[in-house]
Amino acid sequence: MNSTSPLRIVRYDPATGLSQLFRPLPKTKTRPTLDVVYRPAQGGMTLRFSAREALGMPEQTLLLVLLELAQEQYAQVARDVVVIDRRATGIGQDLWRAMHDGQAAVEGETLHIRTSWYELAGRCGSHGGRSQQLREEQLRRLCEVVVWEKANDALNSVRQSRLVTLWHGNDVRLHLAVNCRLAGAVMGGLYAQVSMRERQDLATDTAQAVHAFLSTTLRAGRSLKVGVETLMQRLWDASGVIPQGTLRARRKAVRDSLVALGRLPGWGVAWPRVEVAEITRRAVRARQQPGTIGNAKPEAAVLEDTPQAVSTAMVERFDATRFMQRVVDSPSPGTIDNADMDDGQRGDAENPCQDKALSLL
Repeated sequence: MNSTSPLRIVRYDPATGLSQLFRPLPKTKTRPTLDVVYRPAQGGMTLRFSAREALGMPEQTLLLVLLELAQEQYAQVARDVVVIDRRATGIGQDLWRAMHDGQAAVEGETLHIRTSWYELAGRCGSHGGRSQQLREEQLRRLCEVVVWEKANDALNSVRQSRLVTLWHGNDVRLHLAVNCRLAGAVMGGLYAQVSMRERQDLATDTAQAVHAFLSTTLRAGRSLKVGVETLMQRLWDASGVIPQGTLRARRKAVRDSLVALGRLPGWGVAWPRVEVAEITRRAVRARQQPGTIGNAKPEAAVLEDTPQAVSTAMVERFDATRFMQRVVDSPSPGTIDNADMDDGQRGDAENPCQDKALSLL
């Protein structure tokens, strides 16, 4: 990737990014079921994602593309055109009802995304062949995910919704909406930043998974140390007996992914110990808007060669490294030990993602 290429920064809900909703999956005819819980140790919203099929990296790519579109359209189009809630009419009302399984009175806001299969193909980076069939399957899987949100309040309020909903306008236009949590990150709530350009420069599912997790965890201009074993536990289910050959293959895949990440202009990776990487996310001098609609190209961003202080307007508002535990032999801030990674290392105690609408249910 050229250092002046548009980074295509996507605002991503931190809790979704820190969960294990998306994982590298083996290439088999059938997928395991999805049942993932994200529970911050500091308290706050507990999320549970369930569906009949697990989600892999292609599904995460598609979701990030939908968020990229939502972000661009929210920035460029009148608010009353793109923002929908329980008072919406027409297709917006259909999307809202489908999002909440017919419960039209639920509070909150989301975004009405207008796109096409052709545009999705271009942004995901694949055209022709079976790509549209595969993308339809990926979108179906996203639409089948049920999100349960349980508030940490006196009533233990619960809300159920879909991750994504789709309304077919016709063969040319698609109308979609994303979960209110995802839309909230786009509309000014707590968010992390994921670069779609960087993601598309990574060739493997493991590398894309590592990049998405570290993009959610690590703020621009900051560094952390992380063990290869820790990332393995993050990406794959470690329960049961795992053959040594599988462990060796996973370890190699993680190491290769970190090496590939270090080749990107926006990242630096050093190896202070054989199985521990020190990862730096370089600061970005952003000269671009969140995005543009259609084929217009945003102005390029410039990457700094070394970590430095940057204004809060130029970086994501979420920084999980503040909550990571240090290892004894490392004075560096934001260090992950090689021990099991729990949500307590990555929660946001100062900015719990509480949804005020839950208290109304």
